Amino acid sequence: MNGIKLETSLRARSVLGYRRAIRTATPPILRKASSTTENASHVCDVCIVGGGIVGTALASALSTSSLKVALIEAGNLFQIPENNGNTYSNRVSSLTGSTIRFLKQIDAWNAIEANRSTPYRTMQVWDAIGKGKIQFNAPPGEEAIAHIVENNHLQAALVSTLTASQQTKIFNQSKVNSIVSGPLKHGGYGWPVVRLEDGRTIQSRLLSFAKVGADGANSRVRTFAEIDSNGWDYAQMGLVATLRLVPTDKGNDTAWQRFLPSGPIALLPLDNEHSSLVWSIPPKLAPLLRSLPEREFAEIVNVAFTGSWPDLQFLTSQIGDDGSASANFVEEARWSRKRAAIGEPKPPTIVGVQHKSRASFPLRLRNSESYAKSRVALIGDAAHSVHPLAGQGLNLGIADAESLAEVIKEGIEVGQDLGHIHLLENYTRARFTSNLAMMKSIDSIGKLFGTENGPVVTLRSFGLDVTNSMGPIKDRIMNFAGRSII
Repeated sequence: MNGIKLETSLRARSVLGYRRAIRTATPPILRKASSTTENASHVCDVCIVGGGIVGTALASALSTSSLKVALIEAGNLFQIPENNGNTYSNRVSSLTGSTIRFLKQIDAWNAIEANRSTPYRTMQVWDAIGKGKIQFNAPPGEEAIAHIVENNHLQAALVSTLTASQQTKIFNQSKVNSIVSGPLKHGGYGWPVVRLEDGRTIQSRLLSFAKVGADGANSRVRTFAEIDSNGWDYAQMGLVATLRLVPTDKGNDTAWQRFLPSGPIALLPLDNEHSSLVWSIPPKLAPLLRSLPEREFAEIVNVAFTGSWPDLQFLTSQIGDDGSASANFVEEARWSRKRAAIGEPKPPTIVGVQHKSRASFPLRLRNSESYAKSRVALIGDAAHSVHPLAGQGLNLGIADAESLAEVIKEGIEVGQDLGHIHLLENYTRARFTSNLAMMKSIDSIGKLFGTENGPVVTLRSFGLDVTNSMGPIKDRIMNFAGRSII
């Protein structure tokens, strides 16, 4: 993959040599934090910058240890999400079995209301051009392929696990002003110091960045960590929305994904009458679809799932620059649906869109050259970003949090300095290659289905159909995705 690489030092170092390096090269632990933190407002073992889902998950995983943890979030972590069965957030995640097991371990899963978690047991995937298709079922030993959960409800559940913790200090609605290294003492032990905009300072043995925001923190994080990232922007936007469906007596426990030449479109179940849309589209189309009237928007989404590619292209050409639709737009869309190919999957019919639920965001692939340096660890969005076509972004981030928490706890057990690079490279080694494997797979799938080249279309459709007939191969694919390659 262009520019994305393993560090040579990580490839060359064996596990045995790594452990020997820890025993022989680790400096003594700083036993008195006050010796290097005279001017800090708050002193802790681990400071997490970014209180999104992944950062909060790391804080929750560490809350049962003896460590003092600080969690910094620019937004409001204590905002209570609505629990209205007829209204859903437009940002949802597909949580795999391994992610759910971790959430259960940290007592977050039970805090999610039962009506805000929807399992899907079947997934239909098909090609809009070549007509190949494949159906996935829950992997052996799992009750579902995954659960769809709104991000804000998952966030609230994670925060609830921290409120009773005496070891975790939450700096809510607090923006980072600067990040510097503290005084160099005890052989060069400079603990990172985070200064907030209100003047408070937090000094810690280990600084973990869980997300990088649009408030300027991105450059400060990269400057302090001195860790570059590689990757590229896709010429796509991700369009999300909450859709209303025609209810059926069969229920709504199937996820649907169709690969269009312009990008995949997916429908994820929320309840019997609602599903969440994730549609990868050209950037110029995003504002038009956001502005399209509700009825016309529902119809074009139906065509994107069931109509022909030329019909969908024609409909998009009938949208004005202001988001208005041509006079016969609905009639053309319904005519296209009647012509849908026999034998193709038939998702639920969409009849409307939840008010103000449409939004879009740029899609990109990024991977940091390393996930750790001395006193710094990157997790989640701060370390990597992937295309949403496989629904793995958050699962990878939570797996990062779980892995880093395990490394930190192991460091405590053997008396290690939590910020020493020898310890933190255990985390990089555990997550870098597995994340890279998933990222390569996702990027390759996107490129494979993004072409209309005749021979390629024929081969990929043949591959889908053959794989669909081979149960053991499908089980291996689901196990690969369901583990988030921990």
